[in-house]
Amino acid sequence: MWDHLARLHSGFLAGIDEQTRIMKIAEEFGEAVQAYIGVTGQNPRKGVHGTRDDVQKELADVIITAGIAMIAIAGGDTEDARAHLEKRLDTVIERAGG
Repeated sequence: MWDHLARLHSGFLAGIDEQTRIMKIAEEFGEAVQAYIGVTGQNPRKGVHGTRDDVQKELADVIITAGIAMIAIAGGDTEDARAHLEKRLDTVIERAGG
């Protein structure tokens, strides 16, 4: 995954500043929320629409966008970004009793 994210970071997404990368996470999260609202029919004006697959796609975009932002914050150091995620994941697992 990190190799792919590094390619995106240095490829056509190069030149996007850190602030924009962080804000893009919120944008993608909003799209995931909208997809979920559609699937669950929580907007009475629109009713039920979309699929759980749509929600999964949007959640994947959140993960991808966050990973690219982590690489940017790490100054382009993909290994540093990966290590931070691994450390955080270990902390969360430990806290959850796993």
